[in-house]
Amino acid sequence: MNRDFKVVVAGGGTGGHIIPAIAVADEVVKLGGTVRFVGTAGRIEERLVPKAGYGIDFIKVKPLAGGGVGKQMIGLLSAPVSVMTSMSLLKKLAPNVVIGVGGYVAGPVVLAARLMGIPTALLEQNATVGLANRILKPVIKKAFVSYEQTIADFPKDKAEFTGNPVKQAILDASRKTKKASKRKRILVMGGSQGAKAIDERVPAALVAAELAKQISVVHQGQAANLQRVQQVYDDAGIKAVTTEFIDDTADAFLNTDLVIARSGATTVAELTVMGLPAVFLPYPYHADRQQEKNAAPMKDAGAAFVLDEKATGISDLTAAVVDMLQTPGRLEDAALKSKSLGKPDAAAVIAARLKEMAR
Repeated sequence: MNRDFKVVVAGGGTGGHIIPAIAVADEVVKLGGTVRFVGTAGRIEERLVPKAGYGIDFIKVKPLAGGGVGKQMIGLLSAPVSVMTSMSLLKKLAPNVVIGVGGYVAGPVVLAARLMGIPTALLEQNATVGLANRILKPVIKKAFVSYEQTIADFPKDKAEFTGNPVKQAILDASRKTKKASKRKRILVMGGSQGAKAIDERVPAALVAAELAKQISVVHQGQAANLQRVQQVYDDAGIKAVTTEFIDDTADAFLNTDLVIARSGATTVAELTVMGLPAVFLPYPYHADRQQEKNAAPMKDAGAAFVLDEKATGISDLTAAVVDMLQTPGRLEDAALKSKSLGKPDAAAVIAARLKEMAR
């Protein structure tokens, strides 16, 4: 154990917060450090963190956003208790650095660290700064951001553009040569919970594209929709596999030529490291249009189409797919442009910065 490099990672609630955090933790360990997570019981971190081999402590925290005014008031009134609980936990863990990775549990832990004089940092995965990080940005020493324009959202000289960390399996897959295939391989992803709109629109668009003999599809979607989705593909003669979960996304990406998906921060980061083009249907109900902004660099570079789910019809989606697959050289060019945006060293850079802070 390196007593001079002990990191506490605070945050959770979504895979978009925890998966990059685990990637950073792995790099901290490579540098001789130790890592302990702090999260909320019953959330995704309770499953993913132990699976990755790290210990985790839980504190009770009430969210400050969502649920109406009543629940927001409860969150505000309980905040001091959460900070005191966090201070007690940090005293026991004795870290040299605390990094918040998003989610409302990060707030009291990072604030407690600041009050105790422990160096603090933030990881902002999205193109728009989340609530917890907006609250914490005045009190932290360093912010690591996934999008260059996000630097301006933090106090001067505090933010560094590192990119969004991706897991080691993605890095390993990105270095492998893709297997050749006679068909263009399409990976459809609705996210960890699936997406009804993607399950309905994408099969219809691929049928309308009339490319049955030229494509194969892996479609990850909602369990309740998969039988119908499979039937649509079968009736059109499209070679397809439907599944509720993709356990090995790295292998799936390695056997893919085009991705059709939401544009969460982790998805965008992984696609650019892998060098994969995409057709994005961003989640349309974020007030700040977070996923649309996440996808913007790929769109601007010519590596992706970004379609507005509320305004886009089947014909627009079909046209985007046909453009990618049928225009000579289009897919290969988009793949190279996607790869040019990747930040494969993001986790290693952040771990190195944390070690500097620990000194």
